[in-house]
Amino acid sequence: MNKDFSMYTTNYLNGVMSLRRPQKESIEILKNILKCVYPSKNMDLKKALHQVNELYPTCTDFEREFMSLSFILATGVGKTRLMGAFITYLYTKYGLKNFFVVAPGTTVFNKLRKDLGDPANPKYVFKGIGCFNNPPQIISNEDYKDRNISLLESEVKIFVYNISKFDKENVKIRAVNEYLGDSFFNQLSQMEDLVMIMDEAHHYHGDKGALALNEIKPILGLELTATPYYNKGSKQLQFKNAVYEYPLSESIKDGYTRTPFAVTRKDVNFYNFGDDMLDQIMLQDGVTCHENIKQHLEVFAENNSVKKIKPFMMVVCKDTEHATKIYEYITSKVFRNGSYYNKTLIIHSNQSKAKREGNIQLLLDVESADNPIEIVIHVDMLKEGWDVNNLYTIVPLRTAASKILREQMIGRGLRLPYGERVGETEIDSVMLTAHDKFEELLREAQKGESIFKAGNVIQIEKMEKIEVATTQMNLELIDDEIGNTCNLLKLECSSENTKFIKKTQEFIQDSIVKQLTKPENQKENFITGMIVKEVANSINEDKDLSKVFEANRFPLMEWLQDKTEEYTVKTLEKFIPIPLITITDHGMAEYKFVNFDLDTSEFNHVPIKNELLIQNLENMKSISNIKGGYIDFDGYNPKKILIGQLREKPEIDYEQCSDLLFKLVSQVVSHYEKLYGQNGMQNIIMMNKKDIADKIYNQMMREEHFYHSVGLIDEQIIDLKRRNLATKYNYTYQKNLYEEFEGSIGQTLFTGICKGVFDKAKFDSQPELIFARVIERDGDVNNWLRPNPKEFNLYYDNGKRYEPDFVVETDDAIYLVEVKGEDKLNHPDVLAKKERAINYCRISTSWGKANGYKQWKYLFIPAGQIYSNSSFLNLAARFEHL
Repeated sequence: MNKDFSMYTTNYLNGVMSLRRPQKESIEILKNILKCVYPSKNMDLKKALHQVNELYPTCTDFEREFMSLSFILATGVGKTRLMGAFITYLYTKYGLKNFFVVAPGTTVFNKLRKDLGDPANPKYVFKGIGCFNNPPQIISNEDYKDRNISLLESEVKIFVYNISKFDKENVKIRAVNEYLGDSFFNQLSQMEDLVMIMDEAHHYHGDKGALALNEIKPILGLELTATPYYNKGSKQLQFKNAVYEYPLSESIKDGYTRTPFAVTRKDVNFYNFGDDMLDQIMLQDGVTCHENIKQHLEVFAENNSVKKIKPFMMVVCKDTEHATKIYEYITSKVFRNGSYYNKTLIIHSNQSKAKREGNIQLLLDVESADNPIEIVIHVDMLKEGWDVNNLYTIVPLRTAASKILREQMIGRGLRLPYGERVGETEIDSVMLTAHDKFEELLREAQKGESIFKAGNVIQIEKMEKIEVATTQMNLELIDDEIGNTCNLLKLECSSENTKFIKKTQEFIQDSIVKQLTKPENQKENFITGMIVKEVANSINEDKDLSKVFEANRFPLMEWLQDKTEEYTVKTLEKFIPIPLITITDHGMAEYKFVNFDLDTSEFNHVPIKNELLIQNLENMKSISNIKGGYIDFDGYNPKKILIGQLREKPEIDYEQCSDLLFKLVSQVVSHYEKLYGQNGMQNIIMMNKKDIADKIYNQMMREEHFYHSVGLIDEQIIDLKRRNLATKYNYTYQKNLYEEFEGSIGQTLFTGICKGVFDKAKFDSQPELIFARVIERDGDVNNWLRPNPKEFNLYYDNGKRYEPDFVVETDDAIYLVEVKGEDKLNHPDVLAKKERAINYCRISTSWGKANGYKQWKYLFIPAGQIYSNSSFLNLAARFEHL
């Protein structure tokens, strides 16, 4: 290899490819195995298996005539990206250049070709990887017949094929090719560095599939699947070559997928219902969930200026007759007044080929917002490779209740539409109607490996109808002196003319507010002409108004333009101006650790006795030992030794967290000294220093104990955003700001806001509501804002969007305000936000002083310190952070 790939360590790949935990752990396992066992043609498989088994005892048999390792990863974790990481690692570390990727069917085959071979594809796995002179070359179908195949410029070749292309004796790839001088199959089998990667590997553990793979003779097999078992006759067998397993329950817990919720009805014994009645109840309840999430997704997309996700519901039936019956019910006027007549798709094997193919195309395109389908009815489990991110509701009707089938159904609805959880329960969930299986699900939820949690239950009766409202600006622009306007325009003060003046002013105000508060207009210069044109169109749509307008076009058009400019200036004055920051130097990422106490329950080492083993070299069965006391470690400094071990960890900056390190190692020392005395403690730490340091490090690296900070970041203000974004809210209840609310505060929309930029808002807690009441009536507050999620284009802690709770403006300053419960004041996420906000206020203040704008200040207010009789300036004086 000519290039220097020394930087391509597993840690480097983790960073540059943004690998998730199971992907990181998988590539580390491959690294550990290849350190001990290097694969090659005709290797000693028995010896290799013994070495792999010592490292990973779950691997008891390669199950093939070559070394093959299975990685069991839950659906939605990212198996294709892991393939890309494997290929990159094996190429840069070992110079391997030929990879044979096996797919079980057409859908997976097409997906793999795009993800591995199309740099324009958003899911292209090698994006950002700089080790290849040219992108890896994809060879599939009959590409091998190309006379130039041996002259491909790409160093790395990835052969992507369905197993059906080579598991039969008479397939074309086994025939001699005139350009190759041999069969493509034989050429593959003679490659000295061919690595086979098997997607959905459970398809290739049957005798026929396994035999075909053996004949290709790769040096190494890497198997990926979420299903670590296969059928052999009437038996279901588990993989024997698994070296790693990451179950669905772990994936859900780690946040790589959506969370499944079980939906049921309270106090109803469903065994009293017939099959048809139970089907209808489950369908009605499923559609209620579907319509609920559809509304949440629409609001989220509008508030965050992201793509709109159209959800759909999947109905699983027991057979084709049952599916047809359900289809007829859903598309009838009896079901939701016929609103799903043209929005329902049925797929089963008894359909004509043309109809089935057309329906499958609709199914494959079901993610598109233009696709009308919102309900999919099917019988067989949909095959692998059908990876959609908008399945939100699953209704299993009279289907098998096994845990495996349930996980397969739920697995289709776990992918995150925005690539990560967004923090809204409805958008981060998938709903399973479980009326007749509810008790079984609850029993399952008590088990640690279950994908369900006992608390993740939704009672359909409590799913109240959601309303939607968009915030409006608090403006008083309209001139009541209509008579003066008529005189100014030299118009008769007739009822027709006065109506025209009043109505046109309303049109102008509404149009200005709508245009100024649209997220998509925030980066554009405001064009008065656009408003004038829109108002003129509204006038022309009204017969009476258009008549007045046409009769007096010259003075009215000039007045319309002047009034639009006047109202625009007044509207802009109502907004709180937001400085826009750009990053000129991204600085250096640092880990910052919060203060915490060590959990010593996992520190369970015991002192090692001083025993000398004596082996009889003539008789290997004869072993004796000399027993002694504990080893004497007088003068040994255990704290210093542990600190030294921890300082070697790349994430730990000793200068930044020396106090925490001394505290944690002192807690370990005290723990062992209390149990075994000083000499026993020293013995333990001397003999287990690396393991003890790793345990301390692992606790430090828990999500609740650290956050990413960017040191030496260089930012500057590039502009001032003079407009604020309106927010669309879902709500169940509506109350005046000063009224007592009922139900959940998160479901309540508060109206009647006068001093704020907008007239309504929602709050996350009672202290936030109290604070809003304080600033609404405080004489020192000029204006305040409950910011839209995209109001501040600021990010913290490795890419999280910063969304402050409030922005408050007084005569002298503008304040960013966070209201936090006392139990969260030292949470890493809160501290990371605080650091980001303080830096933003510092830069904004510096720029403001130079350009004649107000200073910015950051308030971090403990929730328990906010009272109804608080004054804003008192809170500001007490809780300002510099």
